[in-house]
Amino acid sequence: MRLILVMAIVLSVSDSAQAQDYKSNLESMIIGYIKPAFQEFASSTQSLPTAVETVCLDANETAGLEFQQVFSETVHDFGRIHFLRFGPLLDQDRLSRLAFLPDPRGIGSRQLRKLYANKDKDALNAAGLAKKSVAVQGLTALELIAFDKTGEVRLGKSDENSEFTCDYALAIAQNIHTIAIALEADWANPDGFKDILLTPGGNDARFQTSKEAIESVFNALVTGLIVVRDQDLLPALGTSEEKAKPRRFPFSRSGNGVIFLSSELQGIEQSLSSLNLQSLTPQDFMWIFDTLNFEFGNAQKILAQLSPPLRNSFGQGDSYKLVSVLAITVKSIRDTVALELAGALDLAGGFNALDGD
Repeated sequence: MRLILVMAIVLSVSDSAQAQDYKSNLESMIIGYIKPAFQEFASSTQSLPTAVETVCLDANETAGLEFQQVFSETVHDFGRIHFLRFGPLLDQDRLSRLAFLPDPRGIGSRQLRKLYANKDKDALNAAGLAKKSVAVQGLTALELIAFDKTGEVRLGKSDENSEFTCDYALAIAQNIHTIAIALEADWANPDGFKDILLTPGGNDARFQTSKEAIESVFNALVTGLIVVRDQDLLPALGTSEEKAKPRRFPFSRSGNGVIFLSSELQGIEQSLSSLNLQSLTPQDFMWIFDTLNFEFGNAQKILAQLSPPLRNSFGQGDSYKLVSVLAITVKSIRDTVALELAGALDLAGGFNALDGD
């Protein structure tokens, strides 16, 4: 009887230490990456409405370049949160409202044509727009109406729809900023999703243990890598160089394809680093972190060799080969994280949140 009691105490202490370890890792990521990333996104989106108003007031070269710069910064900062597919970003369909990706069937374009044909006045203010289809609310919709097919800023240029377009663009910009502010506030809220992650087993049934909480976060990073390869790269590569589809690169219309891809991968790498998983990893598996540093570095080197805009440059020189190698590199990173690292940590890391595999 005494032996059973001692074993129960030991197991209880072990479970408590494990939970504390995971809580520390999660807290490190929240403080070190998640909160700053959402703060940066809220900050960059704050400049978007003003940039829209300025270029619509006078579509001169300076105003056009300013809008282009602000849009690029917003896309960059969006890439750094795009993969955080849990909690606040999924609430109220915020992720799809910020950017309707992927869109292989051109749903966004069809919805926009319908909106313009009806001259839908409800879309000309942020509150009304928030009730519309997610495909016409965010950055992907703004890109379609603000840039022409060559990547030049057309917002503010005089045509039969210019007034409607400017009002609609302003509503989109305000809607994006409103969502960004809400995301920042949700992560800052001590009683919000942060508390659910850090204190599992309470009234919220999503996580019963600290391990379940860290697995959810870990799987979001794995899913992020799957998205980069399967949704961002492979559709653009097509089945061969002759059948490549550079328009399938995210944000390729505005010339921000490389920026978005780079920020996505950088964000995943920094998120993974902020979890401080080395403290939980057996010594025999510490090689994994050197491998990941090398692979992520290679991915960024490849991206640095691509010339934006990809919609125009893809297929020239070694660009197709480089993106093919990038897809292989991202697959390797994904396997290292989902198989090797997850195995070393005894985490369920191979789950794909996109399809439930």
